[in-house]
Amino acid sequence: MKQLKIILWICGVCWMLGFVFAALPWEVFTALCKWMGIHPPEGKGITILMFRLACISFGMIGIFFVILARNPLKHDAMLRLAAYGLLCYGLCCLLGGIRYELPSWAYAGDAIFGIVAGVLLLIFRKQAMMNI
Repeated sequence: MKQLKIILWICGVCWMLGFVFAALPWEVFTALCKWMGIHPPEGKGITILMFRLACISFGMIGIFFVILARNPLKHDAMLRLAAYGLLCYGLCCLLGGIRYELPSWAYAGDAIFGIVAGVLLLIFRKQAMMNI
């Protein structure tokens, strides 16, 4: 159960970083894109709004993981949703990065994080359920 909670807390904190990115100036985002070797999108109003809304959505997913971390076995169905959601996220990052020909290091971290965290959640969930 301890490992399950640790993974959930790590996921919660990592996803809640979206709130930080939502608050950063647009120039920081474009500088990050250039540093990654990606052409930054134009800074039109709708682009900036969608970027910030996506970051806020990621932060809300982090809150979901923190709620799960407090008592994971109470929310078993949501725990499985979180695990499979992480797996899908990791695979989408991997396939999207390959599809759009991004530098591998630009998407590999998210892909690895999603797949590893999803698999670990499934393993630790099963172990915790057997110890009840």
